[in-house]
Amino acid sequence: MKDEEYRDFHLRIVGDTKYEIIGIRLPKIRQLTKQLLKEKQDIVFEDHYYEEVLLHGLFIAGYKCPFDEKITMIERYLPLIDNWAICDSFVSSLKEIRKHSDEYYPFILKYLDSEEEFIQRYALVVLLNHYINDSYLNELYRIIREEKYNGYYSLMAGAWLLSYLFMFYFDETLIFVKENTLDDFIMKKGIRKALDSYRLNLKQKEILRSL
Repeated sequence: MKDEEYRDFHLRIVGDTKYEIIGIRLPKIRQLTKQLLKEKQDIVFEDHYYEEVLLHGLFIAGYKCPFDEKITMIERYLPLIDNWAICDSFVSSLKEIRKHSDEYYPFILKYLDSEEEFIQRYALVVLLNHYINDSYLNELYRIIREEKYNGYYSLMAGAWLLSYLFMFYFDETLIFVKENTLDDFIMKKGIRKALDSYRLNLKQKEILRSL
């Protein structure tokens, strides 16, 4: 499955990682994940290669088991994440969390307090993928206002979360940013990301530019 041209491209966008990148496109890794899940057998991941760590995460996301068992699998997996691409691909596949959002939320709070940059990013990306709704809106505002970000990729996830809040709760989020002093980076990057969204109309984007 190796694609050397894709590997060279992916090396440039992933950034620093301790894993060797082979160069396999994500759709092929997803196909392989589905195949392994259908075989329903115990699989040992050695986690030497970037693609193997990614496959491992997608396998966990798709594995059918009680949710408390899934949480244990996630806890064991998180220390393996050392880049944004594996983090975000893993989170976007963890659709089960939406069904168990209240049960899982204490774990999110724990991960937000992590000193590990990519575990903290994991928590923020879970929030923007699975928790943007009426029930958690005020909690998300509190987190953006109070969070102590511990690295560039955590900051970028915080900005990404703010941009999503503008997309789905524009009026409420506009009031929030006017009433609170936010991290400069989060504010500027969050607005920039929101301006790229097709969900906002021209008038809303004009308001954002004025900020």
